[in-house]
Amino acid sequence: MKFEINQISALQSAISYQNLAVGEILFNQNELAQAIFVVDYGCIKLVHYTNTGGTVNHYLVKPGEYFAEVSLFNDVYVCTAVAQLPTRIISISKQLFSQALEHDVNLSKAFTEQLARRLHYTKLLLELRGMRSARDRVLHYLHVITPPNQKIINLEHPLKDIANDIGITPEVLSRTLTKLQNEGVITRIKKKIILQSKFLTLGAM
Repeated sequence: MKFEINQISALQSAISYQNLAVGEILFNQNELAQAIFVVDYGCIKLVHYTNTGGTVNHYLVKPGEYFAEVSLFNDVYVCTAVAQLPTRIISISKQLFSQALEHDVNLSKAFTEQLARRLHYTKLLLELRGMRSARDRVLHYLHVITPPNQKIINLEHPLKDIANDIGITPEVLSRTLTKLQNEGVITRIKKKIILQSKFLTLGAM
């Protein structure tokens, strides 16, 4: 369920829009949190920087999805938001958004559903990263993202982002997909992956 923020009358006075270029930062980790956001179009990547200088990539936020929801309960943002594509962001005052959640059942339901789906996806990523072999990770990832009763997967994100999600390098992901294609498990056509009958016999990992 996607948010139709601009159709919620209680939030009209709380909404503003911002356009971001590729690589532009919307907010930085530990910056004072004043709003929650929804992607109108484009894509946002959430990144966390560790005290030792490392980088932890969280997830990508697609059109119709909210992010920075932790700001409803925190004084500062807990990560950095970077535009991956030319992106338009809807910003909503976190105070007015909290009030709207209390009074708008549909908004509350959509918010809760996305939060539950995001938690489920995070658990899947943790499960994937616990697998030792790259082959198992890739096969399980393909099983997870395959639409029900379908054999064609449209890859919505670049391979480097998928590789990051499942905890391997882009080079390893590319080699693994090539090997699976050579084995007749999948067929790759640009941004599509066609699952062959051999894939289905492998079952969920």
